Amino acid sequence: MCSKSTFSLSDRDKDEIESLVKAGHFTSKSDVVKTAFRILKERHPEYRTDIAVEMFKDGKVSLGRAAEIAGMSRESFKEVLGERGVKREIEPRKGSEERIEKTVE
Repeated sequence: MCSKSTFSLSDRDKDEIESLVKAGHFTSKSDVVKTAFRILKERHPEYRTDIAVEMFKDGKVSLGRAAEIAGMSRESFKEVLGERGVKREIEPRKGSEERIEKTVE
């Protein structure tokens, strides 16, 4: 899934990005930014964890997907959430509410 984003760059950065495209290193300015972002995450793995935590807190990804983004196991990611004071809402499994109601009746 792709969406458009707008951000500001200095004239020099803009010119350098355009030069990389003109020189044939990239097919578009977007490709330059995507590659730079990928390299940034590779060089700073802690950023992947920060991204995953924020996306999880915002409800944009599940626990499993967040752990995958962070590059760690679900259990390790749960520990990170705990260390950062992030509360997790635990939803009942499908049908479990019905079973609970039947048990209580």
